Amino acid sequence: MPLSADCRALIDALSMPVFVVHGDGSLEWLNRRARQLLAGSAPQSIKNLLASPSQSDAFLRVMRRNQSFSHLALHLRAPLQDSYIASTRIAREGEFLDCWLLELLPRQLVVGGMHQLSQMIQRTTVLKRERAVAEKTAQLALTQASRDSLTGIANRRAFDECLAAALVKADQQQDWLSVMIVDLDYFKAINDTHGHDLGDQVLKRVARLLTGAITRRGDQVARIGGEEFGVLLPGADVHASLKVAWRLVMTLRQYNAGCPAGDSWHPVTLSVGVATRCPDQSISGRDLMRQADRGLYLAKERGRDQAVHAVPSAQTDPPLADTR
Repeated sequence: MPLSADCRALIDALSMPVFVVHGDGSLEWLNRRARQLLAGSAPQSIKNLLASPSQSDAFLRVMRRNQSFSHLALHLRAPLQDSYIASTRIAREGEFLDCWLLELLPRQLVVGGMHQLSQMIQRTTVLKRERAVAEKTAQLALTQASRDSLTGIANRRAFDECLAAALVKADQQQDWLSVMIVDLDYFKAINDTHGHDLGDQVLKRVARLLTGAITRRGDQVARIGGEEFGVLLPGADVHASLKVAWRLVMTLRQYNAGCPAGDSWHPVTLSVGVATRCPDQSISGRDLMRQADRGLYLAKERGRDQAVHAVPSAQTDPPLADTR
């Protein structure tokens, strides 16, 4: 016998029917509950338990291939027809024997449990799907909240957040930081004369041109007002920021010259105010933007279509490389 007397006594005390079967299908022993169900009869083979004895070979192949397995598709003959078999291979001192325990479990309980498990899986799947949709919706809402609805670029809220983060990073790394305020010259006249539809087209086109002219990773272009755009240039000193500012001015000049007649475009120029935070300077984002706004005021005062740095000593003429 593969089972010791103590093991047999323990299995004999179980409330479920248990059979011990060899790899060839012969029944070695059955516990007290199994004997009660079978009314004292002692089947010699697994074939004597199956509703279809022809299934015994397939059952034994599956049983021998697995250390444990639940044979849900297998049907037993009366009086075991309301049960299903779970097989577990017997091991002694770590070595598996050619012998299995066959436990008979109530089919209704198992099927009900499987149904509940299936429902739980379905509910979990639905919850995961709903969570994914909610996260996507939240991300979309966050994206929409940080994007300008007309031009598709970042809005004032996103620009302010980026500026605050850039100031913290500049403080930590003791680095330069420049900002620009870009304003379209005489834009109100375009709206008043040609209508807001053309004005919107001009704004969208300018947003694309500005974005295309900003080439460094980490730089940020945003629409911060009606016809105002903000540009954030981490790591850019006075000279570098002025060079970028004049590149924007020249981009619009060149676009005006090359735009075909009849296009949905009205020639427009830019005035740009620039402000720069030095590595050893402590300044808030609001004050930095005020300086850039002062530079913008000077650009307007000097005739528009140009870039001016807020620092009086800064070079305001276009760098030669940007005027060609």
